[in-house]
Amino acid sequence: MKFSKNKIIFLLVALSVIVPFFAKAATLNFVASQNQFVIGDKFSVDVKVDSESAGINAVQATIQFPPDILVATSTDKTDSSFNFWLQDPTIDNNAGKITFIAGSTSGFSGKSLQVLRINFIVKGAGQANINFTDGAITASDGSGTNVLSSMQNLQITSITKQDAQLIPAPKIVKPAVPTGVIPSKPVIQVPLYPDQNSWYNSVSSFIVQWKLPSDVTGVAAVINKEPLTNPNQSDGVFDNKTFSGLSDGIWYLHVRFKNDVGWGPAIHYKISIDTIPPVPFTATIKEGNTTDVINPTVQFETTDQPSGIDFYQVVVDNSAPIKTTSTSVTLPPQNAGTHKIVVSAFDFAGNSSESRISVNIQEKPFFVIGGFSITQSMFFISIIILIFLGILAGWHISYLTKKRVQGKVIIAQRDVVNSFNLISKEIDILLSKYNDGKVDETEIQEIKFSLERLKATTEKIKKYVADNIEEIED
Repeated sequence: MKFSKNKIIFLLVALSVIVPFFAKAATLNFVASQNQFVIGDKFSVDVKVDSESAGINAVQATIQFPPDILVATSTDKTDSSFNFWLQDPTIDNNAGKITFIAGSTSGFSGKSLQVLRINFIVKGAGQANINFTDGAITASDGSGTNVLSSMQNLQITSITKQDAQLIPAPKIVKPAVPTGVIPSKPVIQVPLYPDQNSWYNSVSSFIVQWKLPSDVTGVAAVINKEPLTNPNQSDGVFDNKTFSGLSDGIWYLHVRFKNDVGWGPAIHYKISIDTIPPVPFTATIKEGNTTDVINPTVQFETTDQPSGIDFYQVVVDNSAPIKTTSTSVTLPPQNAGTHKIVVSAFDFAGNSSESRISVNIQEKPFFVIGGFSITQSMFFISIIILIFLGILAGWHISYLTKKRVQGKVIIAQRDVVNSFNLISKEIDILLSKYNDGKVDETEIQEIKFSLERLKATTEKIKKYVADNIEEIED
């Protein structure tokens, strides 16, 4: 398949928008104990955040509800994961609106982070939609990135007491086959909480399922915090039951079958819930935030209820996470400069809290001169600078020497030419004296004088040329 240049550009632009969107995402949602109420009922709705593994530190929202069906009586921030409020929850029952802005002094993550609880009274019948009309979730990335990807609304139904009496509970009607022995222990499936030995941070209504033996005439299914309850009140014959969302703690689901002989043994299924992140903490650098130790030690410690601390994770800049169960980590050697460190504490349910710090690593002195510290980098940079300056100085001296030699050569050439011009002139004088072929006594004396002067000039030239050639060679 071939792609045009325009298509490739379009795909790159699309990916640049889509990839960051999916890299960090968080959702706002509601959790209610049930979705059907009778006029006059009081119920609560929890506002939750699923951070989807992204660290967050603030959330804001506007919630709309039908004021002709519901009345918001109060809000409760007691169990909120957020520890300060830029805007306390405000209720307007005339407009059917609730607004708030919550924040935290540190980042954290989880699947069912509690924001606040809203208490309602049902005053009218009909379908009531509780919706988010506006919202934002801020990542604890230092840039205030909005990572909100979706807002999941809640739909409930309000009916009159007369209508409630007419709605039968879902039951299975079938003839029982007597066996003469008590029923066996139920084998159940809990899709949302499949492992009794694990902690979970998801909270919503959930279904429990089981297979019905042919002899069963009654089923009892209850959930509480007692590990060995044996329920003996039959709710009919059914092969599943939906329970409302659970609060934090350890719960036990008890399911028991009954037949014509009596009640059989109950299964006691443990469900452990923890939606609260570890207690906020502050990480520290053992050697100080400014140090010349290239592998400093990061120290940290916090607590968590009810599941406890599972492990810590340390990330330096964008390096691979360091996972540990200890309360300190000695970092691998780091380059000089400032490094950002994120320490996250994870509980056994997968919730996390984080602390962000930085460390400035300085180079150790290579040696000290007169109280002035010279680092290894400074030393080698200085050597490089000196070598460069030496090369530059050598080139400059060579250049000046060359210019000086060139100047002397020019001067020598000029003087040699002048000297030979002088010799030539003297010879011309001599030749003129002998032009007529006769030489008298006076002319002999003049020729002799000229020859002596010529000899002296030649000696001077010889010495001058020899000295200048030697100097030029040096």
